[in-house]
Amino acid sequence: MVMTTKSNCKKLPAKRIRQREPRENKVIRKGLKSMRGQPEAYDEMKKIVSVSLTPTALAGIDKISRNYMISRSEFLERIGRCIILIKDIDD
Repeated sequence: MVMTTKSNCKKLPAKRIRQREPRENKVIRKGLKSMRGQPEAYDEMKKIVSVSLTPTALAGIDKISRNYMISRSEFLERIGRCIILIKDIDD
């Protein structure tokens, strides 16, 4: 049986908590409480999906979503709802 003391126990490093950017903070909607299973911003529940992107594409989405001060998820939501329109460079 091995006895451990404070001197021979390794202390685990403290987890670093990443600070959220202002665009990542949840929008406070006055008078409405968030409830699990209830849609918030739109009339339907969001579905968790996975998208594969190159690092370049991800960096581009991050840059544009920062300019709009919204999350990646909200940025893609607005593109899908045609709130943010995508325009060809040729136009």
